[in-house]
Amino acid sequence: MNVGEANERDHFMVEMRKIIDGFKHAFATEGEQLADNEIDLIRKLADFVVRRNMSVPAVMFLESVRPLNFVGSQAMVFFKPILSRFFSRDEYDKMATVLEKRVVVDMLIKEIEQKADAKI
Repeated sequence: MNVGEANERDHFMVEMRKIIDGFKHAFATEGEQLADNEIDLIRKLADFVVRRNMSVPAVMFLESVRPLNFVGSQAMVFFKPILSRFFSRDEYDKMATVLEKRVVVDMLIKEIEQKADAKI
C-alpha cells in the first residue's frame, strides 16, 4: 500500500468514526432536561385533568400513545383553535414544544396520578 492509499484510508476511517459517533447518541433521551417553567406547565395540565375527573382516561390515553408523543405534539397545532381557550397562547405553544420530549409523558402521568391520589 502506498502513502496516498494509506492517507485516503485514514481519512475514510476518521470520517466513518465521526458518523458512528454521531449516531451513537441520536436517539438518547437521558440528556433531556426540563426548565422550571416547563415543569410548571405540566403541573398545570395535570391540575386541569384532575379537576375535571379525567385522570383515568387521560392516563390510559397517555400510556397508549407514549411512542407517538412527537406526533401528538404536532397534532396540537391542528387543535389550537379549540384547546387554546384553556391555556394562554404562549402556554399552548410551549406545551406543544414540551410534549416533543420523551420524558414529559412519564412526568405528566406521574403528576396526574399524584394529584388524583391527593384528591381522594
